[in-house]
Amino acid sequence: MRGRGSQPSLQGMLQLPLLEALADHGGRARPRDLYDGLAERVGLDPAARQEVREYENQTTKVFDQQVRWARQTAVSEGLIAGERGVWELTDLGRGKLTRVERGKIVLVYSLDDGLAFLAHAEEAAGAIEPDSLSLIMTSPPYPVVRRDYGRFGLAEWLSWMSGLVGMWKDLLRDDGTLAINLMDVHVPGSPMLSPYVERFTLDAIDRHGMHLAGRMPWHSPTKLASLEWAVKRRVSLKNSVEHVILLSKTPNPSWDTRRLPSEPYADAEGARRRARSAGAAGRRPGGYHMDDAAFAAAGDGAIPSNLLVSGGVGGGGTYARRCREAGLSLHPARFPEALPRRVILLSTEPGQTVYDPMAGSNTTGKVALDLGRRFISSDPVVDYVAGSAFRFDQRSDFRMHADLSRIAV
Repeated sequence: MRGRGSQPSLQGMLQLPLLEALADHGGRARPRDLYDGLAERVGLDPAARQEVREYENQTTKVFDQQVRWARQTAVSEGLIAGERGVWELTDLGRGKLTRVERGKIVLVYSLDDGLAFLAHAEEAAGAIEPDSLSLIMTSPPYPVVRRDYGRFGLAEWLSWMSGLVGMWKDLLRDDGTLAINLMDVHVPGSPMLSPYVERFTLDAIDRHGMHLAGRMPWHSPTKLASLEWAVKRRVSLKNSVEHVILLSKTPNPSWDTRRLPSEPYADAEGARRRARSAGAAGRRPGGYHMDDAAFAAAGDGAIPSNLLVSGGVGGGGTYARRCREAGLSLHPARFPEALPRRVILLSTEPGQTVYDPMAGSNTTGKVALDLGRRFISSDPVVDYVAGSAFRFDQRSDFRMHADLSRIAV
């Protein structure tokens, strides 16, 4: 977390995760039961987790100390009570973990080509015209992961997502695409991976008649390893790949790879060496005979790969700075702009509408506007929707419609 700002900013980043962690423990916990979970929740590098400082011949872990300072600030604000050995969430602290109530949908801000709602995904789906969306792209909370949206076990998550896929399918045009970003999770108490990604995909196909249009693995070189299985016990590899499952409403989605940025061809000399090694008959490894002319260079570049390589998002930037200045919580799982950019270019044309039902900081909406598309976004967490407005409020067509401080939750 070094380099993300001054000490007060760091404490501000820790405050909401600390309140969430206490809520996950039933509102009351010992500090030592919170440290590791908090480090994982905020994406702390494992090496930084082990950093220590010397104070008057005593050694203390830097991160644990920062958590204690964040707790002291929360105590002064009336969010946490209790003795130093046992921390308790106050009613005011619980109120900080605010989500819009079920059944309510609020238009928070709009632009000429964008609408942002405060709502749960189920309610937002009911406000969108059927057959109107070219792309639905989102990154839902994962099963057995505690987030502001709630805590999900595997069975509950699969049932919840299956119901949403049924709703979202009705909102898509016949040539529309549903893109879901998912991360592998471990079976609780085990280094084994849950097959929930595969179960979700098969359910979307078998129950809802969706089609598997493609998979886009996202390799993040900066992704953190599992603290328990990769760092502590050393029985698991660092998993640096997330999944983007691309589902289409019909077998013929409106995809065009020519909308993607061109990629360079392999160097010509290397291609010539490979051709010479193949022999005059054009024999390829495996004994196949290929017509080289059929694969001659055409167009401006190579055929794009389905692999996306992009690092994660740090704590810097205008959005993060303004959220901290306003006392709003940063969304903890923002994906890089490169991810929605690639999917939007592949699956939509300018002027078409993109929807993110769990928008968080609304990266998807921001990229959609940048690319000349329209967006709809929704999220149930008040702080996230309020903070996402900082991506747009400098535009001349930005309009604020709701005072979130007055929204009943």
